[in-house]
Amino acid sequence: MITLDPPILVDRSNLGLLKFTGKSRLDLIHRMSTQAVNSLSSGQGAATVLTTDIARIIDRIILYSSSEAVYCLTGESNGDFIARYLLRFVFFNDDFHIQDLSQETAIWGVYGTKAGERLAAAGFPEVDLPLHHWREVKLEGLTAYLHRTDPVGGDGYFVMSQQGDKEAVGQRLTAAGCTPADETTFDYWRIASGQPRLGRELTQEYIPLEADLWADVSFKKGCYIGQEIIARMESRGKLAKRLYRLRPDAWVEPGTELLTAKGKKGGQISSAAAGPAGVVALGYIRTAVLGESEPDITLYAGDVPVHLG
Repeated sequence: MITLDPPILVDRSNLGLLKFTGKSRLDLIHRMSTQAVNSLSSGQGAATVLTTDIARIIDRIILYSSSEAVYCLTGESNGDFIARYLLRFVFFNDDFHIQDLSQETAIWGVYGTKAGERLAAAGFPEVDLPLHHWREVKLEGLTAYLHRTDPVGGDGYFVMSQQGDKEAVGQRLTAAGCTPADETTFDYWRIASGQPRLGRELTQEYIPLEADLWADVSFKKGCYIGQEIIARMESRGKLAKRLYRLRPDAWVEPGTELLTAKGKKGGQISSAAAGPAGVVALGYIRTAVLGESEPDITLYAGDVPVHLG
């Protein structure tokens, strides 16, 4: 994995944030999504996937549990859609309510091998959190929320606050040694780290196992939407395609079809970016073309050789 130092600071406020309240707030998500989430305690969190009835990805959401509510982080600009989608499955005996906090919440992403070290320098007392767990932090008159998240460039955190405190929190993180970075820079490191993204790798063309979201799926819980197909694919141990990190020899456009040396369809590029280590990409590769040659197989995007890994 390509590591990142010093850590970068990225505005991730385009992610959606929903607040769930009511006695059924965890039960409803538990029965609708791939992960077992009905026993989350305050301060804990978990990633889970909402899927269609044929197990296709709607969104990968991250839940953060508190004593009185559950906060749900959605994909980019997807909060309103997820809220409306969930309300379709609220039954008359459910005590479940949704509030969309997306517009009033600021979200900073801090990424890199020394992200925790820089956050500690910024005044966050507890940075060694389990993945997706969170803590409320008071910062000299500011209230912020620290969340451990998927690693990009070695490690990852979200720092959330009210929009009115966004600039002050950002300045504090910058002063502690985090380097401000734009969307293009973040996307490069996201791709290099193999992290899928809504609208790119996470679409209704794929199921969670194909997107390498095994850790977000429980194979011991009861039924949920799409569960039968996911369980069948897991038990058979065969996937039609799998998400891979790719190393193209030159620039490749997202959406480009990949072919084998013999001209057979091998897959498709889903994301690509150019940066410090050259061109990096993600793509779904058909398992039928891999055989026993993984990861040494070379595919082609037009005339450009594309390597796995």
